Amino acid sequence: MTRGLLFLVVPVLLALPALAQSPDEQAQAQRLLEGGRAYWAQGKPKQALDNFNIIVTSFSGTSSVGQALLEIGRYRMDVEGDMEKARASFDQVAKQYPQSDAAPGAYYYLGLLTLNRAAGAADLDDALAQFTRVQNLYPGSDWVPKALHASGLVHRRAGRFGEAVDSNRRVSLEYPTSEAAPAAQFQIGQSFALMGEPRQAMEEYQQVRNHYPESEWSARALERITALYRLYGTGKPTFAHDPAFDVQAGDVLKDVRALLMAPGGVLWIASDKSKSAVPIDEAGKLGAGLAGEDLRALSLTPQGEVIVAARTAVRFGSKDLRTFAVPSDKPGVPESLERILSATVTPAGSILVADEKRKKVYRYDAAWEYVGLFPDRDTRERQVTRMLVDGEGGIVFLDREEKTVRVFAESGKELRTVGPEAFRKPVDVAVDPFRNTYVADEDQGVLVFNPQGQLLATLGGPELMRPKALTLDSTGAVLVYDDRAGKILRYR
Repeated sequence: MTRGLLFLVVPVLLALPALAQSPDEQAQAQRLLEGGRAYWAQGKPKQALDNFNIIVTSFSGTSSVGQALLEIGRYRMDVEGDMEKARASFDQVAKQYPQSDAAPGAYYYLGLLTLNRAAGAADLDDALAQFTRVQNLYPGSDWVPKALHASGLVHRRAGRFGEAVDSNRRVSLEYPTSEAAPAAQFQIGQSFALMGEPRQAMEEYQQVRNHYPESEWSARALERITALYRLYGTGKPTFAHDPAFDVQAGDVLKDVRALLMAPGGVLWIASDKSKSAVPIDEAGKLGAGLAGEDLRALSLTPQGEVIVAARTAVRFGSKDLRTFAVPSDKPGVPESLERILSATVTPAGSILVADEKRKKVYRYDAAWEYVGLFPDRDTRERQVTRMLVDGEGGIVFLDREEKTVRVFAESGKELRTVGPEAFRKPVDVAVDPFRNTYVADEDQGVLVFNPQGQLLATLGGPELMRPKALTLDSTGAVLVYDDRAGKILRYR
């Protein structure tokens, strides 16, 4: 045997022991995998992770290792929120186990991670490429309908609503019994709504209720139908004051600075009187509040956690309290922001903080490091008292001095503007799932604008004397705090 041939053979021989797992070891690894998935289903992710790690470290030559790595990636993503570690696990599956049944799942999650943090067209293209690989390389996999649905989400995010409908229609027609089918049918309705075809959208949402009545998407579809019918069902928007609606919260309803409807129907109230932001569930029960001095605004992270902006600091969720600083005139000596107006987190993970003193919006990265202005190199003075991210990833600014609502892409490109001629004293803003904009104006009530900036409706009446804050519930009903009455009103 020649020296060159020996070099070729030895690596193969060295690899054989790792691959030559006995049937008993294969069975053990499979039991560990099934047990880990059972723990996960029972709400015991830590025990599940232990099982998956044992497979990777002690049964690395079995056919279960790819699936174990895939589950570890899910744990990093869903439990720890560590997207980089999750990406590393999915990358390992895609590169080292491309022939395994875990590989299409790895490509799917790689695409999902990119889509969730997409900052522009290049990221969307990359996400779409990952989902396309699932369809092209593994056409018989159960991951294909999920990848098709996710491709539709990419198209929708890019504003290609027709392509979004086509991609999701394939799921509903070709894979009607798949796990992805209800969500895909729901997204067909959403795409038509965004295209400005509300009646077609309502029909598509109704198909969710007809074909998948037991799915979580059925209730959501009914909410969207309700919201669309209120806006378009009778030819013009119809909002009526609901006198039966009554929130009992004591001092929490005094000096209210902001309202926010969070996932699950929990209403958050930021009160300067109680010095806290307090959650109230659908049954009217008050939960544990988040304390803060001189509260300014409320917002949501992309994961649905509440952001509470106070004058000198911002709280992200229940535990993470942060202060912020910007470069000063003295090199190396940062200057703290002590007159914060509002804050939010973008889909790509940037933190935006508006400062009243400097009249700017500053951007920080996911590690809380200062990046610069938003939009980049912005020289305009801005008093942004409200910031939020709409359902399509648009970053919404309410500028109280300029009297405008501006919507930006993650890149900083301005997408649409409402005002200033429409407003007198705008104080709060909300955006529904169809990109309609709702603005509370102290002098005019609540104004509703379509995505083109045209006035659709004005909500008012003797009961609404001085609106100060507003939010929308999942059915599109408007909740507005009236400063003079000291109560929250609902229009539905």
